[in-house]
Amino acid sequence: MKNKILSLCSFATIAAGLVFTALTMSCSNDDSDIDPIPAPVPKQQWSKTLKGNGEELGAYPDLYVNYWEYTYNLKDHKDKVIIFKGEFPHCRYFSFSLYDDNTGDVIGGIDDRNITPDAGCENPFHKTVTGEHTFTVCVVPSTIDEQTISRLGLRNVCRVDADVERVAVVVREYLGTNAAGTAADEYGGVDLPAITAINVYTGAQTAIPEHVATNVNTITSKVFSQKSDENNTMPFFLAPVSRYYPNNSTAYLYARTHLRTDSVLVFRFIPAPYPTKPEEYATSVTRYWSICLGSCADTRSYYSICDKDANFVSGEKATFVVCLKNNPRLSEIRAKVEEMNGRGEHVNLFVWDSEKLNVDGKPIGEVFAVMYRNILPDRTWPYSIANMLPTAYKDADGEPIDHVTQPDKQLAHLALGNYGPLGVKYSTTDFLEGKTE
Repeated sequence: MKNKILSLCSFATIAAGLVFTALTMSCSNDDSDIDPIPAPVPKQQWSKTLKGNGEELGAYPDLYVNYWEYTYNLKDHKDKVIIFKGEFPHCRYFSFSLYDDNTGDVIGGIDDRNITPDAGCENPFHKTVTGEHTFTVCVVPSTIDEQTISRLGLRNVCRVDADVERVAVVVREYLGTNAAGTAADEYGGVDLPAITAINVYTGAQTAIPEHVATNVNTITSKVFSQKSDENNTMPFFLAPVSRYYPNNSTAYLYARTHLRTDSVLVFRFIPAPYPTKPEEYATSVTRYWSICLGSCADTRSYYSICDKDANFVSGEKATFVVCLKNNPRLSEIRAKVEEMNGRGEHVNLFVWDSEKLNVDGKPIGEVFAVMYRNILPDRTWPYSIANMLPTAYKDADGEPIDHVTQPDKQLAHLALGNYGPLGVKYSTTDFLEGKTE
């Protein structure tokens, strides 16, 4: 569902002289004689921080992202507009995503650059700015007409189908920093958005819906084995849209394999260039990329590297090597990678600990998935992974490789040329002897 975003420069006066103060707070210096409503405590309204690197969330989350959710029963509050008022965080990417919490399907949302800032403010995802810059996002049942939305002066409107019983609102922040951008920060250097609500018919402020238990913490992707896990090659496919709380602004290449103690996995490709400042966001081919390795036994992510930390040069091939921690020649593999980097190659090593115990007390195993994530990929870029055709996950009719009917559009190394990865497993001896071309 596409979001309908209304950019209004001022707010309407509510019937009977009521003014919704939460919407009139902005970067302007206008004073008001209206007594302020006691500010809510945002951290008590949202969930605890759901950390991508917390090894608890399923469906292969990114290790460089933090999430927060606020879930409520829409069926009991169809007469309310939910208001999220906050300050733009300091991070690479920020968004609101809306989900049907009964199914995990994405039903709406809004990305950082598309959020119209409050009056007198600027959007720091358009250009580098300083100081406080606030925004207001509104979640509105689809039964509310445009005239009412206009009368209430709502901006950044995300509509939700009134038939959805339970709505999960999720905030994402990738690579959050403090205000100075000098250190990682769990909240992106600002507080979480405050949540308030108004009665859609009167415009009067009302109690927000109760924050109810969500399925975000319990739903994971399907766990299954594949005969192709034993193949020597590991092709990358474009992931179909998931039903497990996906970021609707992200495209994913996925692959999976079974790696043993006598083997080394290698894949090479040219990663997408990424922006280093907000002024580059509008023209970047992707806002952010990362490679995450997750266990196919529990669909949780355990190892990752993102663009800013990867050993690569824009426009050149980078190499990614994966071996098991209990590979008896691990020290030699490390030395080989160091030697390759010393020759001017760009090699990134992942050491997968197959015996590591997950939160359920079970080993994460030797079968893992590799996810190459691109946020806001530019479809006009010839090498955009978003232009590939998605391939079905394993089903009754076979595995992903069994559903390849247009390889030039479904297999990354064919569809994207040097910008598309292809994994190959080599014996440890062949890797150490440089026989990986």
